[in-house]
Amino acid sequence: MDSRAGALALVLACAALAGCAPELDWRELSVPAGKFAALLPCKPRQETRSFNAAAGRLTMTMYACSLKQGTMAVAYTDYPAAAADASHRRERLNAARDALLRNIGAGAHTEEEIAIADLPGLQVYAEGRAGAQPTQLKARFALDGSRLYQIAYVGTQGGVAMADVDLFLTSFKRLR
Repeated sequence: MDSRAGALALVLACAALAGCAPELDWRELSVPAGKFAALLPCKPRQETRSFNAAAGRLTMTMYACSLKQGTMAVAYTDYPAAAADASHRRERLNAARDALLRNIGAGAHTEEEIAIADLPGLQVYAEGRAGAQPTQLKARFALDGSRLYQIAYVGTQGGVAMADVDLFLTSFKRLR
């Protein structure tokens, strides 16, 4: 193969790869206050939401990256110290999982217990609907003492390549 043909093949390969997800601009988000870092495919917006839970009134801090095909977000919620014991661990994971499943009207889902950044956690996959749009959810939930982390993608089915979703989900790490 001559050098021009090799260069053309390289350019075409790069264009094909870039064409798969042209809007993804991966960057590391580091949140010292939340004690975590993760890769996100755009500049995230920060939101704070308060909600009522069995443990009382709680505040969730979320960093979300919205794409045409869906949203990738990392959030953390601090629970009262009394809720940090092991007997409440699964209860908090289930409550977070159920809230996201309700958001897309999903009943059936798959889940597995996994370690996330050396923390006990849960990975969930489900399909549902956002209005009339078929939607998928792939999320991870991890507990660090009284803090619950949620790392989630919610978007149109086939919208973002699962390799990109997995890159995001597995990029989560704790900061000391």
